[in-house]
Amino acid sequence: MSGIEVRDLSFGYNGILILNGIDLSIDRGSTVTLLGPNGCGKTTLLKTINDLLKPASGSVVIDGKLASTMGAGELARVLGYVPQDHRSSFPFTSFDIVLTGRIPHISTFSSPGARDFEEAHRALELVGAGHLSDRPYTQISGGERQMVMIARALAQDPHFLLLDEPTSYLDFKNQVKVLKTIRSIALRERVTVIMTLHDPNHALAYSDRVILMRRLPSEADKAGPHLGLRGGGPSMGNVVAYGPPAEVMTPENMEKAYGMKVEIFEHNGRRIILPV
Repeated sequence: MSGIEVRDLSFGYNGILILNGIDLSIDRGSTVTLLGPNGCGKTTLLKTINDLLKPASGSVVIDGKLASTMGAGELARVLGYVPQDHRSSFPFTSFDIVLTGRIPHISTFSSPGARDFEEAHRALELVGAGHLSDRPYTQISGGERQMVMIARALAQDPHFLLLDEPTSYLDFKNQVKVLKTIRSIALRERVTVIMTLHDPNHALAYSDRVILMRRLPSEADKAGPHLGLRGGGPSMGNVVAYGPPAEVMTPENMEKAYGMKVEIFEHNGRRIILPV
């Protein structure tokens, strides 16, 4: 089976339940957005899919294989991950940064070969950042750094691209530029994109499917003796709805997720969400 399956997944920090009862099926070739308020577990879910965090219960299956049984190198050849914050203290060129994305494909004690250099150059061109190749990574703008890090992930030649808040710290123009680039890459390269976003209107405009999430209640209901975590209760899950944006992002569902009322308008064939 191709795609990502998240099965009855739960996770907590310091005894507090963050994720509970997550069941998802993400098909290959789609752009999926995790949307919800701060603290609802978007980044945690992304890291759990990438096996950076180990679930308290449940499992993640990637292309038919348990993520927990895959080594770091194997995962890196399947999943490209771009975290929220990525800074470098050393003046590596943008090309050098992107070339490190080829590490999962290079044998131990070997050096990058011709194909690795070709793939790194191609990845930079794909995101429209070829002109940054020789520029020090420490001297380019936030939007340019985001493009370079996406190129680095693409250089891994992954099936899935995981992006944690790719528009964070960017101005409006660069937010739109980054999202359009991500959408274009997903369509042209047939890469499955799973990203976290904060702006509901961005999710409406640039997603095939949306996973709308909510925070679990903080009262000390037991989430089940097998977990030993507090919060949520056994029947409370994070996912409010999952599906096409227009079906998921209704006023009723948005209120469940954010605890606030919204109105949805149509303008030139596009839906726009505004708070009441």
